[in-house]
Amino acid sequence: MRRNLFAFVLVLLLCVPMAAVAQGGFGGGETMPTPEDPVVTGDEPTEDSDRPDWGGPEGDHDLTPGRQNDEPGIAMGDLYGDLYVIVRNDNGEPLPYTWVWSEDGLTPLYPVATPAEEIGFWQPIAISDEEATALGLDPLPAEFLGLVPLDVEGLVPEAYAEYTQEVDFGRLNLVRAPSEFLDLAYEEAIGALNAAGSVTLDPAGRLLLTTGDESKAIDSPRENLAMYRELMLNGYLPGLTREDLSADLIHLRQGQAEEWVHTDLDRAASFLSAAADKGGFISVDKVVYINTFMGINALPEYFDFVTFGGSGYGYQRGGSGGAYTDVTAALLQGPISYAPDTFVVDDHVSIMRQVFNGEGYGPGSLGAAEFAKAADDALKVITYIHNWAVPEY
Repeated sequence: MRRNLFAFVLVLLLCVPMAAVAQGGFGGGETMPTPEDPVVTGDEPTEDSDRPDWGGPEGDHDLTPGRQNDEPGIAMGDLYGDLYVIVRNDNGEPLPYTWVWSEDGLTPLYPVATPAEEIGFWQPIAISDEEATALGLDPLPAEFLGLVPLDVEGLVPEAYAEYTQEVDFGRLNLVRAPSEFLDLAYEEAIGALNAAGSVTLDPAGRLLLTTGDESKAIDSPRENLAMYRELMLNGYLPGLTREDLSADLIHLRQGQAEEWVHTDLDRAASFLSAAADKGGFISVDKVVYINTFMGINALPEYFDFVTFGGSGYGYQRGGSGGAYTDVTAALLQGPISYAPDTFVVDDHVSIMRQVFNGEGYGPGSLGAAEFAKAADDALKVITYIHNWAVPEY
């Protein structure tokens, strides 16, 4: 069975600039980025870690993410379930394609990148040959260039549906919750920020609040997602009133800059990573879809697939000025060679060495790909810190 056409059109509307829709077609592109790694699902939150208020039998189900289906003739899952990994440029903009089929219309032959003046369709990227074999599928022909065939209506034929990659949002599905759900989380986060003795950054770039002898990062997924939303929509954190912020955090207050600065997107990447599944993966597709769900891509003056590249954002992991060049953390290490069951506390664990094996990155092409890489690296650091944290007694 082919994918429901109505659902597919609505999915397109979720992820394309309105200007392109208004023109009745989709602009083309000459280049095709390398297919991204498959999405890796992270470990699920434990019962006592950060289960949201609506979770469990005793939860407040008025805050449950999503909404009722007001149109019972439409399967709501179809609208959001078929969000594919697709061909994009470095700025996150989808690149349209059409397919050449055999004369009898039964066999797809090869894809063609659609010129800007012609109509095309957003192009799903296929799973790897190894993944296809593991699923009992035949590898796609080399002529397909690692892409999934589309018919003349831009739909994935039934015979190729299993070759698509759907974006797995995990905890980031919170973006589909009612706005009140994140509003409450944001109030909690801002209240804690304003009340803390001091605010700094932890090794992953999350906000670290210190009061007296106690320090704790804001690690709640919903609070971080709420801060991500507000920072991306406003360029600052509304309600943040404290006046003792350091030079690398002052940009979070209203009125500190008339336009976006690099550190705004650095913090936004850390907020997004702290809202995601530990052990997961943040891709360009995931970033763009999330921004669309949250209304960020609806602001053409900022985010209509222009912001990341337009702001000149680039990311560098190591080297001079790199995000993690000199970052250390107090974590467990071991086991030590002469005592296999013994672990020790190291107050100066090198994040570059232990998390990234000393391998640098960037700066690469400016744009959404760089932002996704910054967020994904921060997620790797969060996962490592979580796994090697010194136990509290």
